[in-house]
Amino acid sequence: MSPVLADVQNRNVPHLRSVRNSEAAATSLESPTIRQRAGYLFANPWKNFLLPAAWLRSRLRRSRSPLVAESFARPGGWRSMEIIYRNAEPVDWFDRQALCDNPLSMAARNRRRLVTRKIAELIARYGARSAVTIVGVGAGPGRHVQTAIVESGIDPARVSAYLIDLDNDAFEYGRLLATRFEISHCLNFVKGDARRIRKVLPAVAAHIVKVVGLAEYLSDSQFVELLRALREILVPGGRLITHGLVDPHGTGRFLARMFKLRHRQRNERQMRTLLRSAGYRVVECIVEPVGVYPILTAERDGM
Repeated sequence: MSPVLADVQNRNVPHLRSVRNSEAAATSLESPTIRQRAGYLFANPWKNFLLPAAWLRSRLRRSRSPLVAESFARPGGWRSMEIIYRNAEPVDWFDRQALCDNPLSMAARNRRRLVTRKIAELIARYGARSAVTIVGVGAGPGRHVQTAIVESGIDPARVSAYLIDLDNDAFEYGRLLATRFEISHCLNFVKGDARRIRKVLPAVAAHIVKVVGLAEYLSDSQFVELLRALREILVPGGRLITHGLVDPHGTGRFLARMFKLRHRQRNERQMRTLLRSAGYRVVECIVEPVGVYPILTAERDGM
């Protein structure tokens, strides 16, 4: 067994044999129930302000939850996201809270489904006329792009995907995922800084650029710098997919307090402003049902 696969299994990332089944099953979008919304109103003051942080942290560390453990080790990392996407049966009360009742976890699963669906639609549209090039930024193992290629119905031989990340920690898992999907031949994992995209990918012209799970960790100036660099590789009529983040259910303070995980919040209007300043025109915005992620599709302005 590959050491990385063993490490993945030890850290409770879903086994690759279940990849196709878990993707097929994850079709419906989630939204908090009335009971869950009432629970947020009751629990947030205690979690966010009243309970001593050290005591609450010690209780969380006793949990058997894979997501809680990973959040302490690498908050917001790709392993945490894989656990959230898998959404396995909770192992204890804290695990249920983290996976099932946490609005950010619900929203992340919604985001994955909506972004994957949009990329698949675009692959099908461009692939009907020509070969398709995709660039994923901050891609980790490339879950969104890989699933979209499979779901698009386009022959993978007509698709070239470049999955860029500053850290190559997720690449071997991504390659194993690609083997399971039988699309290894069309994927390229690239370690590099996408703000220097012409050095990282000097000859690539992209039909689709995906920036998902990254903007919430960048300042406005860093994000605009990245967007401007990516604009230079986007073909006329190509599309960039990205998203903002808001916190309507009061989750952010708890994540910062327990795990030192801090997100930069931007609503749809703020995202539109940044995209416009970087030379894009927004052509579509979808807000997933939890209300956390406005997902925007944009094209180069002035075409």
